[in-house]
Amino acid sequence: MTRTVAVFSLGGAPGVTSVGMALAAVWPGEAPGVLVEADPSGGAVAVWRRLPTEPGLTSLAAAMRRGGGADPDAHTQELPGGLRICPAPVTADPAEGAVRLLGQHSLSLAVMGAPVVVLDLGRLTASSPARALVTRADHAVLVVSERLTELRRAREHLLSPAFPTRDLRIVVCGGRGGLGEISGALGSAVWGRVPDDPRSAEFLRGERDLARPQRRPLFRAADRLARALDAAAPEHVMYAPLPPGVTA
Repeated sequence: MTRTVAVFSLGGAPGVTSVGMALAAVWPGEAPGVLVEADPSGGAVAVWRRLPTEPGLTSLAAAMRRGGGADPDAHTQELPGGLRICPAPVTADPAEGAVRLLGQHSLSLAVMGAPVVVLDLGRLTASSPARALVTRADHAVLVVSERLTELRRAREHLLSPAFPTRDLRIVVCGGRGGLGEISGALGSAVWGRVPDDPRSAEFLRGERDLARPQRRPLFRAADRLARALDAAAPEHVMYAPLPPGVTA
């Protein structure tokens, strides 16, 4: 059964695409996963990897609108190593339109034949059409940095009854040390830390080769996260608890 994982931030640039690519690449199973760039502000992978944007998100959205299936050969491109990418247009207008179409139609990606489809939603704003995709994903991964503004923004969103929290994991990107204070502020949904790893980020962007990428810190952390998500029943719904001292 194919899982769907929505990966997003609430502001800044904490590395959502890198985390999403690594997560799809290391997901347990015989075949690599699929990364769907469903960022309404536009995608990055086509620029990083010098890929055409078709086939990709716009062809997938058009097929959904016509009632067609998500054939991987029709809407994805394979990177060296086997990871399949469904790239978004690099500019906002066509990307937003495609994401809106996906959000308005039944998103059944199981026929992509991959163990996981990771949805890279970029920055999830209150008006983002990608919010519709979060609520239908099996798992949600919120990527934050340790910057005070991002943590405060995450806390305010977690207190909102409209915030999509289905099987939510909060991943702190970068920094070092314990996460006790962050967990105290954001609750037990804080999963852990993905360390700074410039070499792996350059590898994912196609800027360098790595002989054993699976041994790099980013991929090791992504592997732990992937196994935690894979072990969770997809129908399980976990609501992030309110921070201590806060009542509903």
